[in-house]
Amino acid sequence: MAYITKKKIAKSFHDVVLAKGFSRTSVTAIMDAAHFRRQTFYDYFQDKYELLTWFIDDTLAETVEHNLNYLPWPDIIKLVCYELDANRRFYAECINTQHEVDVTALVGHHLVVLLTELTQTDEPEMAALIWLLCLGIAQSLTHNIIANHPEDYEVLSQDAIAAIKMTLAILN
Repeated sequence: MAYITKKKIAKSFHDVVLAKGFSRTSVTAIMDAAHFRRQTFYDYFQDKYELLTWFIDDTLAETVEHNLNYLPWPDIIKLVCYELDANRRFYAECINTQHEVDVTALVGHHLVVLLTELTQTDEPEMAALIWLLCLGIAQSLTHNIIANHPEDYEVLSQDAIAAIKMTLAILN
């Protein structure tokens, strides 16, 4: 039940941020939209920044980690790019308005999970390479969200897939 409550709060958070902007989004507004008491928010989250982190982590876990055993990895990359593009206004508002939560690092972390699964290695040098590659891809994706003339997400996903394929080929 706790997860469902968190999801409802997160959905309301998403909607309120789109309607009012991140800086004008209050706990009261989120909980009014969710039809919960204000205090319920604090049963799950410390503040809206922790909620933002949870929202991104939960969304990307559903996109990446929950699909590891079901989809080929290029399709997961495409899904990540699609998710970020489909919710561009929300992510752009969160990236442009606040600096407490590093959205790029959160995206990068979930890409690391995917690449670590692909490489099946725990070598420190490999972990550093994977982190830097994933951080670069994540930076490309999050920068595109706030760009004045963004690339199509399908182009970005193809670039990310090509970079990962080249890296995997070098490593093998």
